[in-house]
Formats: sequence, structure tokens, C-alpha cells
Amino acid sequence: MTPRPVLLPRPAGRGGDLAARLGPQGVRVEHHPLIALRTEDSPALRTALDQLAAGRYTHLVVTSRTTVGALLTVREREGTAEGIVVPAGTQVIAVGPGTAAELRAAGIRVDHVAAGSGAALVEEFPTLAGPAIAGSSTTGGGAAPARVLFPTSAAAASTVRRGLEALGDLVEKVDQVTAYRPEALTPPPAVAAALREGGYAAVVLTSPMIARHVAGIGVGAGTAVVTIGAPTTEAAREAGLTVSVQADAPDDAQLAAAVQQALHGPGPASQTPTDDPQEDR
Repeated sequence: MTPRPVLLPRPAGRGGDLAARLGPQGVRVEHHPLIALRTEDSPALRTALDQLAAGRYTHLVVTSRTTVGALLTVREREGTAEGIVVPAGTQVIAVGPGTAAELRAAGIRVDHVAAGSGAALVEEFPTLAGPAIAGSSTTGGGAAPARVLFPTSAAAASTVRRGLEALGDLVEKVDQVTAYRPEALTPPPAVAAALREGGYAAVVLTSPMIARHVAGIGVGAGTAVVTIGAPTTEAAREAGLTVSVQADAPDDAQLAAAVQQALHGPGPASQTPTDDPQEDR
């Protein structure tokens, strides 16, 4: 085992897989959540889900597993037995295989899995134009422009919304609705002290918000900083942290590989221009 543990400050319920991957490799992981993800049970979200069920959207775009859980929670609180209702004429687009798997586990079909990032989704969207929906006006005899429901984190970047809106006549509207909200948590004093004093061999950052929160606590000079993707790396650097390794893809397998790389000789962070669709925002 490594003499010092690795700190994983991602939300509750998100630490088991990474710890299970690293444990057999001799790496001890301490999971201490520094953010909590709260479902945003708002009138706007409920209305959007009702409009989705009524067929008012041509596309549902989901970029994280947390979003799926939040939508299910809202429907359960409403006492809606059928859960999330997606009409046959509405295309469901998931960003990343993890999100797609979560949707399918909830009984929701997935029509397309974008190649791992919001930017990839925007690039692929012109080929995903669906049929006209009721009440939409068509232009030039073709399909109606898309109406997109995009439920997401309150802290999500605007990459998807702005990218889709920039497609012009192809997209009529993008309703970006908050499905959940991340909140910072105060760490136990012993954890904060160990982080500041180099008591951890590495700290794993899985969202820009976590990066900023960790930087505010302070990271000891002997602690490697591992990030899940480019936006988290950028936020960490802007907050004054030196990033040792960036994971090659935003999943636990690549995070585990990045941790091992950091522990055996940290180098410069990857410059791969991907974003973090499944990050813990």
C-alpha cells in the first residue's frame, strides 16, 4: 500500500468504483465528499418534464448520470408512477456511455450516444434532426427546427446550449433547465489539515467546483493533483493549483490510470481538448 492515502472529494455515492480499482493496485483511497448534489425540484423543471411528456420537444439531451437521478426524483415526489415519459417522436441523446447506461436502467431508450463530450454532441447534432413535432412550423418543406430540452446542473457550462443555438435555423429553441445544484461541504478538520500539510499522496478533482473548493482549503506541496478533464484542469490552474495528470477520458478507469501515473512520476497535464460530461458539478 502507498504510505499516504489518495483523497477523493467527489460526492457521496461516487467513490466506490475508483477505490475498488485502486485498492488491488496498492493505493489506499479516502473518500470525503466536499460537494453535495441537491435535486432542484422547481416549477420550471416540472413544467419542462410535463412538456416533454406531451411531445413538445424533438430532443432530450442528457449529459450526466446525476441528471437522470434528479429527474426521477422529481417524478417520484410528484407521485408519477410512469417516471420520465419520453414520447416515441422525441430523440434521446446521451453524452457518454455512463449517462446512456443510467438512462437505460431507468427504462428510457437512448437513440444516440455522443462521443464523450458536449462539444462532440454539438458537432454531431446536425445529423440527428428528428421529425416535425405537433404545433411546429416547417421551413422550406423540410422537418421543423429542433426544440431541445437540456436538463443539467446549475453549475454546468454553456457549451451545449450555445453550441446548439449557434446552429441557426436547425434549432428553434434550447431550454436549459436546472435539474440539480451542487453545494460545497465543509470537510472534517483532520481532512482539511492533512490536505494542507501534504498528508495525501494525491487528490482527485472531478469538477471545476471541487477544484476551486480544494484550492480554497489548500494543497500541500507533496500532494499530486489529478483531474478528470479539461474544464477541471483549467479551473484548478486558475485557482492556483499545479495539475500533475489529467485523465485521458472522464471515467473511473482512466482516473485510476491517471492516479497511478501521478504517484509514479507526475508530468504535465494532458492537453486533450475534451470536456467533462460526467463530472461531479
